[in-house]
Amino acid sequence: MAPRFVSPLGRLLSTPAEVIAGLRMLAEIAEHTERVAEEMSRVAESTAVIEPMDRRMATIAEAMPVLVEVQSHLARVPDTLERLDERIDRLTTLLETLAVSVASLQDSLEPIGRLAKRLPGQSRAG
Repeated sequence: MAPRFVSPLGRLLSTPAEVIAGLRMLAEIAEHTERVAEEMSRVAESTAVIEPMDRRMATIAEAMPVLVEVQSHLARVPDTLERLDERIDRLTTLLETLAVSVASLQDSLEPIGRLAKRLPGQSRAG
């Protein structure tokens, strides 16, 4: 195919038409750009909560090792409470035995106390 010949006058007349078409497209592009800007503004509003949430998540992530350690300690609490309960039961038994022994000792010492009150120099009041 042979190249099409365009006269200089044809070129001169076609150029303003192309410029005018381009200018019309600029107005359309500006309108679309404005709509995109509005949409982006709505997106920015909708995603504004992400930054504070991200900071809070980072704080939680930093605390995770401590939380895992605390969780491991908490997992041992039931066993510790069970051992403590057993020891309290044992202590209760020992205290009951001690109370019986003290009462028995008091009963045993009562005659000695009466005898001591009869010794010379002891007060009779009491």
